[in-house]
Amino acid sequence: MQSIKPALNGGDEVSVETVATPYFSDAKYIRLLEAAPDAMVIVNREGSIVLANSQTENIFGYQRSEILGKPIEVLISSLQLSSYMEKPTIRPMGSGLSHTALRKDGTEFPVEFSLTPLETVGDFLFIAVAIRDVTDRGRAEKKFRGLLEAAPDAIVIADDKGLIVLVNSQTEKLFGYPRDLILGQSFEMLIPQRFHSVIPATNYFVDPVARPMGLELYALHQDGTEFPVEISYSPLETETGVLVSAAIRDVSERKLFQESLEKANRLKSEFLANMSHELRTPLNGIIGFSEFLIDEKTGPLNPKQKEYLGDILTSGRHLLQLINDILDLAKVESGKMSLHNEAFSLSKAVSEVTSIVNPSIKKKHLAFQISIDNPVDSVVLDLQKVKQILYNLLSNAVKFTEVGGKVDLRATLHEKDFLRLEVQDSGIGIKAEDIEKLFVEFQQLEAGSDRRYQGTGLGLALTKSLVEMMNGTVEVESKPGSGSTFTVYLPRELARAGS
Repeated sequence: MQSIKPALNGGDEVSVETVATPYFSDAKYIRLLEAAPDAMVIVNREGSIVLANSQTENIFGYQRSEILGKPIEVLISSLQLSSYMEKPTIRPMGSGLSHTALRKDGTEFPVEFSLTPLETVGDFLFIAVAIRDVTDRGRAEKKFRGLLEAAPDAIVIADDKGLIVLVNSQTEKLFGYPRDLILGQSFEMLIPQRFHSVIPATNYFVDPVARPMGLELYALHQDGTEFPVEISYSPLETETGVLVSAAIRDVSERKLFQESLEKANRLKSEFLANMSHELRTPLNGIIGFSEFLIDEKTGPLNPKQKEYLGDILTSGRHLLQLINDILDLAKVESGKMSLHNEAFSLSKAVSEVTSIVNPSIKKKHLAFQISIDNPVDSVVLDLQKVKQILYNLLSNAVKFTEVGGKVDLRATLHEKDFLRLEVQDSGIGIKAEDIEKLFVEFQQLEAGSDRRYQGTGLGLALTKSLVEMMNGTVEVESKPGSGSTFTVYLPRELARAGS
C-alpha cells in the first residue's frame, strides 16, 4: 500500500477531512491528478467522494461541488466498496471490473475502473478510483464481433496459456460444441492428441507472427470424429496482452474432390496403358509384315505397290510412336516408371539419336551442328530417357524449322554438377502467350484439320515429365519468326540402382 503521511501535530484529535485536506491539496498531487487521462475520484472509508479531477466533470457532466461528499454509487451504482474495505488491494484496470456508469443527465455508458488503496497516518483509508469511459471500445468490440461472426471460417482466439477466450458461431457449427463449453478450455481440445506437438500453443508467443493458411492436420468434433482442416495463425494485440487468433477451415470436401481426381487420373492412366498394349501388339505385326513385303522378300513389287506399302509403314510407325508416348506418359503419371541410371557417353547417345532424325534434316536441307564439351561427355543418368528427351527436342526443332534453316545441339557444364543441353533452331518461333501450353498433354498451338504441322502434342509434355523424374528442369526462349531455344538442366550424376 502507498503510505500517506501529512504533517500533523502528534496527539491532536484528527478527522478524516483533516487528514485528507493537507495531502490532497498539495499542488504536485493536484497537477498529477489533473493530468490523468481518466476520471479520478478519491473516496473515504465510507465510500464518500472527497476529491475529483476535471476529467470527472467532463465525463459525468457534474460540477465538482455537486458530487463532493456524495457516495461513489452516484457515479457507478454497482460499485459497492464495503466488501472491498475488508481487504483493500490494488485492482488494475481491465481485470474484469467493467460496469455501467450514470451521467448527470441520466444517460448510461460503459466504464471500467481500477481501485488503489491509499493509507494515511492515523489508520485513515482512502481509495483512488480511476474511471475510464469505454464507449468507443464497446463500439469497436461490437464491430469486431460482427466481423468475427461474418467470417466463413471458424475463428478461435486463445491467450498465452493456450486457453480459449473467444470463438465465433462457425466454431460451434464446425466442432459441435456450444460456446460456453469451449470458452476457458485448452485449444488442444479441438485437435487430436497426435497433433498436439504440431499446433503452436504457448510456444507461438515466442515469435508471434502471422502464419498464413496452409498448415494441414485433423480436427476433433465433439462426437469424437476427426476431419481434415487447414489452420492459419495471427497475433492479436489487446490491452491485456497478445492473443493468438486461429482461423480453422474444414477441407473435407476439397480432400474428397482431390481424391476423386487422383482416382480418375489413375483410372485414365491404367486405361491408356492397357489400350496402348492392346493396340501395340497388332500394330507391331502390321509394321513387321509391311517391312517384310517392301523388302520384296515374297517377290517383286511394282511402283504403286511399293508406294502403298511405304504409306502403310510410315503411318504404322507414326501410330506406334504415338502409342509409345501415351504409354510412357501414363506410366509417369501413375508413378510406375522407374529410373535405370548408368554411366554412358553423351556424345555416343547424341550420335544414335541424330542418326534417326538425319533423314528429316537432309530432306529439309538444314544446317546441323553438334557441340559437346569434354567435361560433360561422361554422365550417370537413365540412358533411354536421355535419348528420348534428345529425340523429342531435335525432332521438334526439325519439324518447325523451314527448308534451309539451322538447328544446333549444345551440351555444356552448368554450375559444376549440372549438364546443360540446348537445342536451338531458326524456325517459326512461339508467341509468349503460347509458351505455357507447350508442356500440356494433347495441347497444340495450331488447331483444326488444316494445320501445317502434324503431331499429337505429347512429345514436349513427356519430355518435361522425364526431365523432372531425373531432378532436372526445362526452359524455353522464343520469339515469333526468330526461332526457339529449349534448354534442359540435368544432374551430371544420379545414384545408380542398388547404390
